[in-house]
Amino acid sequence: LGVTRMSVPTCPTELPADLVALVSKFGMAWSQSPLRPAPSAHVCAGWNELLEHWVADDDLPLLIRKHNGDRGAQRRHATGRAFVPTDNSAARWVFTLACAGVVPSVDQIRAWFAADEIPVVMIQKASEKAQARYHCNLRKQYDVNQQGWKLGHIRPVGLNTRTPVPELPLQRLQEQHRALLAPANMFVIPLVWSGLAEVQAVIEAVAGQR
Repeated sequence: LGVTRMSVPTCPTELPADLVALVSKFGMAWSQSPLRPAPSAHVCAGWNELLEHWVADDDLPLLIRKHNGDRGAQRRHATGRAFVPTDNSAARWVFTLACAGVVPSVDQIRAWFAADEIPVVMIQKASEKAQARYHCNLRKQYDVNQQGWKLGHIRPVGLNTRTPVPELPLQRLQEQHRALLAPANMFVIPLVWSGLAEVQAVIEAVAGQR
């Protein structure tokens, strides 16, 4: 067809400063905009405290955003600590609760797990249901996407490694659990601009408002 690999030039490693400045300017404007939903500092502090109790309670599973067709299954770390592979559904649920000023107790978390009322999956596949202990789908009222928002995280929440999760240091799983569920580590951006939630300049601007 006459197309070679060099028909499209390689993207430059550094973009022009004026273009970078525009993205940074947007990030700063959005971070300060009254239109941006965000939980209060008091509520974020309450969730941070809750997550410390959650991590310290060996009877509660950690939620880890890394799955392989097993969302909702209960797995065991090498130390014996239970964890549940999940997607971003629990984070959306937490953000909605936090924006409503809700900070549950660790006993409530325990009761919600027992009743299978903590979302661990957007839509669970039939193949996942067969092996899952938890089946709670994210309900529409807790899904920020339904309200036109894209949920982003300031600190990364994925486990970008090929090492099996049970073999990773437990501390790393605990940190990823905190990062996934801490409202202070979350922000939303209009869904039509969803890609900007992954742009470092925007993330840094929002982080600077914490």
